[in-house]
Amino acid sequence: MASDSEVLKFYQANIHEKRPAAFFFRILPLGLFIVFLALLGLGIFRYLDLLLVICAVLNISIWLFMVAMAMFGIMGARTAAARLQEGVCSEIDSSNQRMEGQDPVTHCVVIANYQEDEEILAQTVRALAEAEGSDHIRVVLAMEEREGAKAKEKAKNLKERFGKHFQSFMASYHPTDLVVEHLDGTQNNEVKGKASNVRWGVAKAYEDIQNDASRDPENCVLTVLDADCIFHPQYFAHVTQEFCTMRETAGEQHQWTMWQAPQLPYRNYYQSPIPSRVWGYISSVYEFGGVSSLLNGGHHMVFSAYSVSLKLAVNADLWDGDIIAEDHHAYLKCFFYSTYVSAKEELEKLKNGEPSEGCKPRLRVRPVMLPVKSTSVQSSEGYWASWKERWEQAKRHCQGVAEMCYAMLATWDIVCSIPWRLYNVQFLSLLLRANFRMIVMHFIPLTQSLALGLLTLYWLFHHRRVPRCPEKIAFATAESDMLLCGLAGAWALTWPVLIPFFLIAASNFLMIVYVFVRPGLSPALAPVKLTQWHKEDGGVPPTWGHRSLTVCWLVLVDCIIWVGPVMAVYGILPELLAYWNVALRGNSFEYITAAKLVEKQDPVSSYGTMDSSKEHSKTAIH
Repeated sequence: MASDSEVLKFYQANIHEKRPAAFFFRILPLGLFIVFLALLGLGIFRYLDLLLVICAVLNISIWLFMVAMAMFGIMGARTAAARLQEGVCSEIDSSNQRMEGQDPVTHCVVIANYQEDEEILAQTVRALAEAEGSDHIRVVLAMEEREGAKAKEKAKNLKERFGKHFQSFMASYHPTDLVVEHLDGTQNNEVKGKASNVRWGVAKAYEDIQNDASRDPENCVLTVLDADCIFHPQYFAHVTQEFCTMRETAGEQHQWTMWQAPQLPYRNYYQSPIPSRVWGYISSVYEFGGVSSLLNGGHHMVFSAYSVSLKLAVNADLWDGDIIAEDHHAYLKCFFYSTYVSAKEELEKLKNGEPSEGCKPRLRVRPVMLPVKSTSVQSSEGYWASWKERWEQAKRHCQGVAEMCYAMLATWDIVCSIPWRLYNVQFLSLLLRANFRMIVMHFIPLTQSLALGLLTLYWLFHHRRVPRCPEKIAFATAESDMLLCGLAGAWALTWPVLIPFFLIAASNFLMIVYVFVRPGLSPALAPVKLTQWHKEDGGVPPTWGHRSLTVCWLVLVDCIIWVGPVMAVYGILPELLAYWNVALRGNSFEYITAAKLVEKQDPVSSYGTMDSSKEHSKTAIH
């Protein structure tokens, strides 16, 4: 335990450090999984009750989580639809970008990209140019130096086409030979990917703002996005209004806030292959539901495209160069940095003999119910190539388990650094929620699937029955064995299984219809001149004259038939590989980008990319 006068900079913890704690937490996911397998084996061969209890606890956990996220997704879709219907921010004076008596707010937008097709970058930049108050936006194309002259040519062309719409337009070129320094004095090379690129791009953007005497970095909001993300034209006006309101009424809370809009990967919905659509259903429920839960006091991390105070981003040094899951790491590092600052302040109070209420991290995530539109993996090389590239994307997403290791390592450093007198219920609750969120993402779904799968094999091996469990459906009983068997999935308790699948289908149907199908068709939801955001309709053709019917049958078929098999392959296997890689190599990982089709195809003849061709398609890299 550190003394009362010092606090370790635990937010800068890194799983690549050489100290024993870093090594322990790096191998922890794999170690926990091995222990889990041992417990399952013990349950199968010796203590059946242990197997049933494990299955029951995991089934209940994943059921409650998925039902809650799907329900929040339904509520969020309806909330977003209502705000789109109302014109959302029509009352915001976004052209002035200030509230009375306050300095103007500048938005710095960093677009991470590498070998992107110029047209998809143009669509993204065009959407920014169509945003309310675009003359207060500074665009930074975060490019890679290794792309060579082609990157500079694209930056030049885009600046000529769109530069006049923004306050400034620049490009950064991330070098390839940088290293990352750790708390213990060790170093390692950066990992090629979004995080290291964004880190360099933000640094250059900050330098540019500092050199502009007319701009104050403290009145700047930083937004990070992928090259295929299309923001709603009112998004920045909405963030501006909240930033200004907090600046006027909530002290410094505007400097401790991140903003997240739900993101839907359905720009190419109808043409995307089955694995991409199925992943879209799961991730959309998680992201849309998570953002919506923030309206009701829930907890959620930022994802893919998000905004944060530039001052907080710079002070916390949010993006480490040797990570993969840049978005979740940014949230966790913000949270731990706010914990660090609070602990320092409270220790100073104690040192001066003042009363202390304990450590209270100030980071908050604010929902913006104006969905961001992005694309799913779809290769121009043909149908099966899309399945392969979706596999590469799944491996990269699962590598995010390293952030579970980082969260636990930082938490360990907190325990070793912050005196116990600073702990309180609020602080402990926030700390547990930050860690539990990563466990829910990267451990519980995998273990629940395997446990239920092994119980199914056990059931088949014993002639389709589990000893001591009933063979027929029963919905209620006073016998404890009956209840335990039912919760474990040892007999056909059908309706609880159908509930989450139905809710996932219903929430995605509403999301696609409200956000993609309706805005481009209804005059009440679209401006006189359709913006890039409104034009993105998912490429859905009508069935019997109604596009919503097409969405309905496609979502139902995918959820009933494909969700289980696809997630077994694209969820379980890459997660296991990620456990192994993180334990042995940390974040040393070959960052393979996934192709995204840009060019519009005939929706009738190009369902599921079956008819996509290399000669007539363009791709974007995500």
